[in-house]
Amino acid sequence: MIELLFLLLPVAMAYGWFMGRNSIKQKDQTIKQDLSIKYSTGLNYLLSNQKDKAIDSLLDALKVEDDSVEAHFAMANLFRKRGELDRALKVHEHLVRHGNLPTKDKEQAVFELGKDFLSAGLYDRAEKMFLKLLKSKNYGLKSLTYLLQIFQSTKDWQQGINHRKTIVKHNDKRLLHTLANFYCEQATSALEQDKFIEVIELLEQALKLDPNSCRANWLMAKIYVNHKQCELAGKCYQDIYQQDQEFFPDVIEQMHQCYLDLDAEDEFFRFIKIVYDETASSSALICYLSHVEAKHGNNKAKEFMLSALKRRPTIRGFKHFVKMQMNKPDSEVNNTSLDLIRELISEYLKVKHRYSCRNCGFNSSTHYWSCPSCHEWEQLKPVRGLEGE
Repeated sequence: MIELLFLLLPVAMAYGWFMGRNSIKQKDQTIKQDLSIKYSTGLNYLLSNQKDKAIDSLLDALKVEDDSVEAHFAMANLFRKRGELDRALKVHEHLVRHGNLPTKDKEQAVFELGKDFLSAGLYDRAEKMFLKLLKSKNYGLKSLTYLLQIFQSTKDWQQGINHRKTIVKHNDKRLLHTLANFYCEQATSALEQDKFIEVIELLEQALKLDPNSCRANWLMAKIYVNHKQCELAGKCYQDIYQQDQEFFPDVIEQMHQCYLDLDAEDEFFRFIKIVYDETASSSALICYLSHVEAKHGNNKAKEFMLSALKRRPTIRGFKHFVKMQMNKPDSEVNNTSLDLIRELISEYLKVKHRYSCRNCGFNSSTHYWSCPSCHEWEQLKPVRGLEGE
C-alpha cells in the first residue's frame, strides 16, 4: 500500500502542475479577452463620436504589462493638436497617477502634461511639471526650454536668470541666447531709471552668455551716449557690425551722431565705406554719399550712385538718386516730374514692411527684439533686396 502511494505521488504532482499551468493559461486568455473587449468598446465609442466614453474605456484598459502606453500618448497628443485640451489632460493625468509605469514613461507623461497646461495657458501648473524634470536625462533640456518660454510670456525675467547655472551646464546656444535677452530686459528697465552701473553689469553678463548679442551692445552704446562716453559707444557700434551685419543699418544714424560729437566724422565715413563695400547696404550707401557729395560735389556723388545702382539696384537707392537729380538747376531737369516720382516711391515704401523675421517670416514696420509671432529673440532684421537694404 505504501509502495503504491509512493508510485502515485509523482503522478499526482505532475497532474497538479499540468492543471495549474492550464489554469494560468486560461487566466491569461481571460485577461486578454477582457482587454480586447475594452479596446473594441473604446474604438466603437470613438467612431460614434462619444469621446469621453471612449477615453474612460481606453484608460480602463491600461495595464503596465500591456503595450498600450504609447497608444495612450498618441491619443492624448491627437486631442491636444485638435484643441481638445480637457481630454488630453485627462489621459496624461491618468498616466501620471499610474503607480506602476516605468520611469521613462512616467517622465514622458509629466512632460506631456506640462505641455497640456502650457497650451491651456495654465503657466503655474505647467511650470511645476517642467521643474520636476530638470534633472531628467531625457527631458531636462526640453523642460528648461519650456520654462524659459513661460518666463518670457509672463515677463518674469528674474525667474529665468535663477536657472542660469542649469542653463550654462547644458551649454545650449539657443538657451544661452534667450537668457542673455532676459538680462537685456532687466538692463532696459535699469536704463529707464538711469542706473548706469547696474545696466553695465547686466549687459556684461548678457555678453558673457552670448558674445554675439548685438542687443546687449546696442543698449551698452545707449548708456554710454547718455553719459557722454561717445568713444566707448562708438566701439559698441563697431562690435554690432561684427556681430550682426543685417541689423547694423539700424544703428548707422546713432553711430554717425556719436562720431560727430567726437569730432571724428572722417573716421566714421571710412568705416561706413568698408561696410558698404562688404554688404552693399542701401543705408550705408546713402550715408556715405552725403560724405562724397560734401567733399567732391554732386557730380562725383552721382557717378558713385550710378555705379552702386548697377551693382545692386534698390528702390531706396533709386529714390535717393531722384533726390540728387532734383538738386540740379531747373534748366537741366524737370524738378516737378522728379518730385512726383520721389513722392510715388515714398508712398510705395511706406506700405512695405521694414523688417522681416528670419525665423518665421513675420513682417513688421516696427522693430521688436522678440518676434511677436514665433517669440524668437533678435530675429527681426531689416528687409533686404529690391525693396529693402
